[in-house]
Amino acid sequence: MDQQSPSDFAWQTFFKGCFFRRISSSNLVELIPQSEATARPLASAPETLTRALLDVGSDGEKTDPRLPSYLEVLLDTKRITIVDLLVAAAQSHDPSDLTPTSLDTGNTLHFTIFRLFTKRIANGTIDNDTVLLTFLGELLPWMSKHPASATLGLLLSATLGAPPAEHAMTTAATKKFKASFARRLTPLINNLSSTNIQLASALSYYQKQYDLQGGAFAGNSIDILNGVDLAALSFNDTVMDNEPIITRAGLYIYLNALISDRPLFDDMTVMNFLNARYKGDLPVLVTDFILAAFDILANAMYRAEPQRTIAILRSFLVNKLPAFLGNYAAINFAPLSVETCISQALLRIDPTAFPSLSQMFDFSSKSSIVSEARQEFLFSCALHQLIPEGSIENLLGDVPMQSLPASGRYMKADLVSECTTNPAKIEDLIGELENMEGNAGEIAGALFEIITTLCSNNDTMTLKGICNCLVRKSATLDSVALFCSPQTLLQPLCQLLDCWEGHEDQVENQPVYEEFGSVLLLVSTIKHRFELQSSDINGLDPDSFTSRYFRSASESRTTGQLSEHENDLLGGWVRGLFEAEGINDELMSTCKPAEFYLLIATLFDQSIKACQSRTLTMETLKGGFEYLLEPFLLPSLLAGLTWFANTLWSISSSSTQIDALLPALHTLLKPASMSTDSAAMHSAVLARVAESFNEGLNHAQLQHKNRVDIHPLLEVLKPYMTHHREKATAFSELETWTRTPPNGLSSAMGNMIQGLISWSFANANTSPPPYTHRLLLETQTILGSSTTLNTLVDIITHQASQHGPNSQEADTVFDIIVTMLTTPQPTKPPLLPLQSVLRLQFSSVNNELSKTDPARAAILVRLHRRVEAVLAATTPMGANNNDLNIDMNMTTAGQGMMLHDSQGMPATDIDAVLAHTEGQIASGDFLGGVGLGQGGGMEL
Repeated sequence: MDQQSPSDFAWQTFFKGCFFRRISSSNLVELIPQSEATARPLASAPETLTRALLDVGSDGEKTDPRLPSYLEVLLDTKRITIVDLLVAAAQSHDPSDLTPTSLDTGNTLHFTIFRLFTKRIANGTIDNDTVLLTFLGELLPWMSKHPASATLGLLLSATLGAPPAEHAMTTAATKKFKASFARRLTPLINNLSSTNIQLASALSYYQKQYDLQGGAFAGNSIDILNGVDLAALSFNDTVMDNEPIITRAGLYIYLNALISDRPLFDDMTVMNFLNARYKGDLPVLVTDFILAAFDILANAMYRAEPQRTIAILRSFLVNKLPAFLGNYAAINFAPLSVETCISQALLRIDPTAFPSLSQMFDFSSKSSIVSEARQEFLFSCALHQLIPEGSIENLLGDVPMQSLPASGRYMKADLVSECTTNPAKIEDLIGELENMEGNAGEIAGALFEIITTLCSNNDTMTLKGICNCLVRKSATLDSVALFCSPQTLLQPLCQLLDCWEGHEDQVENQPVYEEFGSVLLLVSTIKHRFELQSSDINGLDPDSFTSRYFRSASESRTTGQLSEHENDLLGGWVRGLFEAEGINDELMSTCKPAEFYLLIATLFDQSIKACQSRTLTMETLKGGFEYLLEPFLLPSLLAGLTWFANTLWSISSSSTQIDALLPALHTLLKPASMSTDSAAMHSAVLARVAESFNEGLNHAQLQHKNRVDIHPLLEVLKPYMTHHREKATAFSELETWTRTPPNGLSSAMGNMIQGLISWSFANANTSPPPYTHRLLLETQTILGSSTTLNTLVDIITHQASQHGPNSQEADTVFDIIVTMLTTPQPTKPPLLPLQSVLRLQFSSVNNELSKTDPARAAILVRLHRRVEAVLAATTPMGANNNDLNIDMNMTTAGQGMMLHDSQGMPATDIDAVLAHTEGQIASGDFLGGVGLGQGGGMEL
């Protein structure tokens, strides 16, 4: 190896420090010129900088999670070019030393770099002939070594489709270069034609467009665009299918996925799904829907789901379902028909989970948790005038033990009017959201309208009371989410924070801080409870306060990174907290609440460092931090404690910083005394940060095993570890699934679906089989989308081979799996949707599968038809569904013809195709623990 130059050594030392300290990419780009100015060896060529960054950020096999963001910011600021990066990649790890599959293996250095190239080039990075041809020239050795790489093929497709490509390849490129390039392009196309027909088709298009068929090699090239196998083209037309059947398991799966974790119940989407499924048979629709609501509640009880999950399912049955059915009843049929449907549904529910009134006093039974659900549901139906109150006794088969609510049925307009006149009533209504009486929908609607109006009118004093109440009773947010999506509720609140205006008549500034903090705490609570990202909130400006707060408020900045105004504010808060003058109105009048919340991490960082350097005594530090436990400042601990949690991750066994951190944390987490208002707000903050804080403290304990002051802090956090709606699977359950013989997760999935099949043929009131939609999501995350879909197709194939492709068992498993594939998902799933993987596999049916395995090909055709039919019926017209962008790469309905854009170019959505590999990265990161606790890219 060549001797390392002083510049290489200096850059490597610099980047090692950045990775160790987990410096953000925005801070990195500011640190580089500062370091160059103070250390002469750092002033060097871009390729030296790039090579040092790659050497430090990756060993070739594994890549630090921060490396891609560091590369992005260096490219954005033009410190380096894509050519510099490609040259450095070859110098760091010679292409000839790599394995043939290394470019397609997630988390390797070269996979990371080539994926980055593809995205940037697809977004227009290359803007002239010289750069394009230079870049392609540097790719030639990679094409020779990796003649079957899909990752390389995607990069070439993006590069040849860049705006300068046509002029560069037809005019500027020399014959020698084109011949050399063509010799390497042809085998790549030939190899990809058997593994990725869409990508091979795109490259074949460019091969013809730019005359890259290479003379002697032209005869060997596969003409994909014109060489369609017409004999295979008719295979799809030969596949016959039965009329889809409706199983009890179908709605059971759909509602489980819709409600059990993050509520995704959208009335119009569900109505479209039901109409498509039942085709106008409304009595059966209503009966099955009621039955499914009872089934998912029984399943949650049998699976010993957390109480918050059972509460939301019970609220759905009692508060949401009657209101939802009322929309059908008002339009389509008489109330008597609804009563008949309810009667038929109650005859089929599980008697063990929902016993008669005389059996309800068996307190040894688990069913006591939900035993009153039948009665509550019936009274709610009566409240919504779906059935007469007099019918309840007959439907129950016993004398009821409750009655309609004394206040009767609420109406949203009346509630809004009453609360406008008497704002104190709002807190009472929030408390009633947890009641199982049927009025939660009107309360939720009124609450949203009140909040929206208060935000619009800048009535922050009244709004503060509502926010504090919702934060204290965060479980009520689940009930609100059944009627109003969390994203919708967040919109007016975020807009208020972003455009915060003080009141001219306010003499003191402390109330302003109180009101701002209360709104911010509610926004953060909702965002955390429903696991939302800033991108999920429609209309949120990336440069707005809320975006900046969630993105970077927990990251400290150096004084050199602060503006002069921010430095003045920071100095004021330091003096206010740690000097005799204290926090006064003058300080708060010069510092807007939003400015304070973006400084809190820096304030904590500077304070801890001052204590370490003995500029501050520990007692002074603790005394100053006690100010932050006052209600008007306490929400600042959201960002402050997150900074502490991130800092704990940087603690090593030799670190002395922990001597200042832990006493400060004892002050903030275990205060000696607090007011009632402060205690309630403090609990809300701890619930918000407990999970990440717990991980940081555990890391510190591992590094300092002999310290006895960490365990008490972990004990403080224990009660708050389950305060958000956790969609992650418990480790014990995941371990059980992965150990299911013979094939772990795939076998667990098969067993669960077999239970659903058996239940579909069982007696009417048989207990529902164990089901959780999380098993499908975990299988997809760990094994990847493609493997998960293959598992589902294998299950259908097994049933078809055992009972016949047109048997009732085969039709049943089709209904089960089609429903699993078409349930609504969170707005931006982390993996390629199974629907898109199905489209990819369907597009290959006409090529080889119809010849090598016609039975499996036929199942794929039938499954694709049914899934597309459901999606067509349930997706609103004009919906912007980013998950379906990959269809631009798909063949049209089995015709084997490539879709093209208006210029006749292959319509290749690079990001959508790359999403397949993202699944493999997620799997590798999950199993390998990459980035745990480091906060790379995570929002506050």
